[in-house]
Amino acid sequence: MDKRHFATFYETYVERIYKFVFYRVGGNKALAQDLTQDVFLKAFQAFDRYDPAVSQVSWLYTIARNHLINDHAKRRPGVDLEEVEGTMLAAEDVRGRFAQRHDEQKLLETLTMIPVEDAKLVRMKYLEGWSFQDLEAIFEKKSGALRVQATRALKKVKQLLRDPHS
Repeated sequence: MDKRHFATFYETYVERIYKFVFYRVGGNKALAQDLTQDVFLKAFQAFDRYDPAVSQVSWLYTIARNHLINDHAKRRPGVDLEEVEGTMLAAEDVRGRFAQRHDEQKLLETLTMIPVEDAKLVRMKYLEGWSFQDLEAIFEKKSGALRVQATRALKKVKQLLRDPHS
């Protein structure tokens, strides 16, 4: 593709890729922003070599997934001191943020209790905002089948959120 079209490409996919990255880095906004920027830099560098036979979203998703794997392999687990200090000094309602993070964490934990493909579908569709049409290429299934699968997976998630032992 012509690099002159990259701005439109970026605007189309930046929010989805950010959400994809955000949920995979445990909700760390700064890290998600940095990694998303890296993903689009890699996409820009390879934009003229993009194969139109592959869907744009699948191509970009592959770049993002590979970048996250590489980044994760380079990082050691730990807590960012600046993030802790920022949380302690923030003027925002800490209890509200804590409750929201707790709810997000509970949802992410619940997603580990359903089949991996179902969890991936729920995360991408409902947390990251992908369309069923875009997900067709990633899951190699028709959008109608994905809708049915997503509905069943959501039903199971809701059931597990109500009663984790079911």
